[in-house]
Amino acid sequence: MTDAQQPQNPPPPQQPPYPYGHYPPQPPYNTYAILSLALGIFVLPPLGIYFGIKAKEQIAASGERGIELANAGVIVGWVLTGLFVAFFLVWCVMAVSMFGAFGMFSVAAVGASS
Repeated sequence: MTDAQQPQNPPPPQQPPYPYGHYPPQPPYNTYAILSLALGIFVLPPLGIYFGIKAKEQIAASGERGIELANAGVIVGWVLTGLFVAFFLVWCVMAVSMFGAFGMFSVAAVGASS
């Protein structure tokens, strides 16, 4: 028998293609976590620490996303707060040494004016 004489059988039925699954919607980001990082970097670092700690509490209770942002806000807040405190202390030491060099804080200058 040749190919032309053999009966043509249809291919076996196949399963229908699987529909693409949709991912479940992700929970929203915690607003305090976003504020923590933004305020810690751009506004006032202690606010970043406060909002980061509050965001961690809310995320643990509600299951929202943003724990990474909250952690980053707390870390950046502490680092920048430390840098600001160190800068302020250096500034105070320099101011006292500069005014002390000019005799503004000496006992003789205070006693001479009275």
